[in-house]
Amino acid sequence: MDVQRNASSDKTPPTKSRNRKNCLRQNANAAIGTAIILVLCIHWHMAIFHTTQEFQPHDLFLSSFSSSSSSSRSTKKIKSLHRQRRTSSRDDYILSPICGGCSRSNFDQRSCFTIIKRNMERSKGKFTLLDTAKKLGEESEGCKLCDPVQCWKHYFNNSTDNYASNNGSSSDGGEHKQKHQSKFWKFDKASPKYTNPQTLLMPSIPPQLRIPPSRFNDIGAYFQEKYATNSSMDYLTEYNPGLVIIPPKMKKNLPPNAAYLLSLRVTPANNCFATEVYANLPRDVWNSVYHTATNYLGLALLDESYQMLPGYDVVVEIDVQIDLKRPTTTRAGEAVSPTFMDYRIFVLNNEIYLHVNANTVIVNRLMLRGKGFGDDDDAAYLRTTDTCAKVASENTDLNWETPCRLDNLYGGDNLQIGLMRQFNTIWSGGTHGKNYALFGVPNATHPDEPDSMYAELDIFPHHVQQILPEEYHRLSLHDVFDLLWRPGTRRTRSVRIDFVNMRRVKEVGNTTESGNAPLPSFPTADAHPEWFPGDDAPFKESAHGGACCVSFSAEELNLGDGTKKSKGQHRESLLVGIGHTKVIWKPWYSRKNVAQEKKDRVPHTHYVTLFYAFDPHPPFQIRARSGYFCLGHAPLNNNGDGLAPSEGGMFNPHSILTRNRQLLQNNITFDCPQISFVSSFTEKAADSSKTVIGYGLNDCTGRLVEVEKEEIVRLLYPDPMDMIFD
Repeated sequence: MDVQRNASSDKTPPTKSRNRKNCLRQNANAAIGTAIILVLCIHWHMAIFHTTQEFQPHDLFLSSFSSSSSSSRSTKKIKSLHRQRRTSSRDDYILSPICGGCSRSNFDQRSCFTIIKRNMERSKGKFTLLDTAKKLGEESEGCKLCDPVQCWKHYFNNSTDNYASNNGSSSDGGEHKQKHQSKFWKFDKASPKYTNPQTLLMPSIPPQLRIPPSRFNDIGAYFQEKYATNSSMDYLTEYNPGLVIIPPKMKKNLPPNAAYLLSLRVTPANNCFATEVYANLPRDVWNSVYHTATNYLGLALLDESYQMLPGYDVVVEIDVQIDLKRPTTTRAGEAVSPTFMDYRIFVLNNEIYLHVNANTVIVNRLMLRGKGFGDDDDAAYLRTTDTCAKVASENTDLNWETPCRLDNLYGGDNLQIGLMRQFNTIWSGGTHGKNYALFGVPNATHPDEPDSMYAELDIFPHHVQQILPEEYHRLSLHDVFDLLWRPGTRRTRSVRIDFVNMRRVKEVGNTTESGNAPLPSFPTADAHPEWFPGDDAPFKESAHGGACCVSFSAEELNLGDGTKKSKGQHRESLLVGIGHTKVIWKPWYSRKNVAQEKKDRVPHTHYVTLFYAFDPHPPFQIRARSGYFCLGHAPLNNNGDGLAPSEGGMFNPHSILTRNRQLLQNNITFDCPQISFVSSFTEKAADSSKTVIGYGLNDCTGRLVEVEKEEIVRLLYPDPMDMIFD
């Protein structure tokens, strides 16, 4: 009965039937129009946010956008992800179906990629590289990143169901197919975005002590002329800038607009010119260039805009004034290193410490005073504070605790520098130690007490030693000799620096070593399967300073973290530093039976840089490290004889020389210096959301750049669809 009633109700008049069909047709057209509008909106969004990326139907945005139950919180998350993504093109990286982490993973102290190549060769063509990688990744926990269809789980939160389904992977372990390829970034394209770059030049260096630009094209002849005149090089270059914010307690003795103290290495030793220029020099001239005894300290006051205060930049010769200078050749005529090499500065407990590379690292606390500033007038200061030369001459064993003032070699006396005592030596890192980073950590149990002070000896593995830089143990000369003597060298030694080496900085507890560091946060070109995977890695794993440390709060870490937005798991602060590593020289570079093609493919002494983050308490576990990148040259104007308008600071003629040596690997030239040496890293004065990085370019010039903390976090914890997958 119900069926009959429904059947009779379907019999409608023809006119009404036509009207209903028209209505349905109109509704269908409206629905199609709505769908078209929706598609256009999606494409409009892609045009706005992905103008340089290929359209991907499994993109994170589309996966979330297509969900009808997406909340406003999810929308905010999506917008945040896109705000972090960098504008890039396919020219910025190289693609591979092999996951980036595979090339640098290890199993039982063996490289996973080396195992893959061995297994593929043993299969005698039965399995491809991709097949072999997938099989090893499925069978080995240590090599699971080699499974090209499952490795995404390492980079994404495993609850990212939308990504999993769109990538062809099923949550129940069913069939899946790889759809993404891995990005391997070029070093000059992976660098952080920076602003406000400044090129550095010290006006206090007399013009006659600079290499004339007219001699740049025949520099080899210029070097030989200098050597023929007095067997030394009487020109100067300045590079490797150190930078610290001047502590408030020290400002009363300085001009009111002084915000930073800048340090520079001032020396004839340089790599401004092409490798061939130096290689073609006679050996004695080459030694005079590289093993010069001249290694001065440059210091300058900067305002908040990084401009040098006129009249407040000086050059100081420390080793001569405190009677530590030594000859640069042995009695047998063998070249030795100068007494002092690189200089860096750090702030510990509101005091500025000078760090110097000598036999190992030596440290001292500095006094700063501007002429005419402070509680004491100039006459009283000169009367009550002896020169360091006088203090050293009155202490035959060079062992004193009296503050002394240094005479400036160049730059006048507006800026007066003093040493608080004789240098002390950090022996914690052994005889080869150099370029330590000094940092302080608040006392956890007594917050009102001074910070605990530490020396970061190595980055990978992370070795850190608590020190008391103002206190020392007295070693005997015999102890020093035992520390420094190397098998095969003479058993005699008589150098003044050993009086400083006898003053061993006191240590608190043992050197800490954290566990294994995580893999790089994004892969770079060196790890590409067709470049240098596995055991062929060109850059040594044990990175060095570098510069450290800037504190990143949990809030700052969560702001830029592209991998944990759904979690917000950063609940503690981290300390962040910058390290460098390089291709080290190996014996086979000098062997004639090794093909020149191999040597050219992996040239040695080429540097790359990385960020790393670690816990601010012992054992200072490394929590993240970025992939490798390089910092660039100062841009020049169209004529090539000055700085581009975008570059601040003062034009240094040596800036045009840094492109004589470019970073080179696998016969690819990158747009950055061969030697990019980061020597300082600090928060920006009056703006804790930004950092300032100081670095040297090819041992030739120095540069400062600003980098936002959010940008650094983006590289430490990148959005996988930004930096890892295509």
